[in-house]
Amino acid sequence: MERLCLCKWNMSSKNWKSAISELLREFSFKTTTETLLQTALETRELADPTIIHEDIAIPHCRSILVDDFRIIIGKSDSGIPWPKEKVSVIILFISPVKPSGPSEHMELIKHLAKALRSGGAEKILSAGSPAEAASILKLSYEVNPGND
Repeated sequence: MERLCLCKWNMSSKNWKSAISELLREFSFKTTTETLLQTALETRELADPTIIHEDIAIPHCRSILVDDFRIIIGKSDSGIPWPKEKVSVIILFISPVKPSGPSEHMELIKHLAKALRSGGAEKILSAGSPAEAASILKLSYEVNPGND
């Protein structure tokens, strides 16, 4: 199954909450939807920060507010405290709530873990472009107007 992702290079956020917000804005959700998703993602991160590799976080949640997977890769050259350890790459995703949702959600987590194993994490940390980062994760890069 092809999975599309957006990318946000050169993130300007200085903390994990603003980083989540910066990435969510790339999807152009309505303000209410963005606020609810922000709360869900923050709540999930407060319970257990999702740093899966040194310098890489994967904040995620399931929501009735999306019909399809929403995936975005963010990169910060200066790093973002998450909440205490700095991360340089953020792979944020939101899964739809539907009957097949839990298994599809876990399938995506397994897919990302597999792509980051065996040198994939180091490759994504040094990726020079959004397209390269998406390719490392075996995702299709969707160009977001106004973003490089």
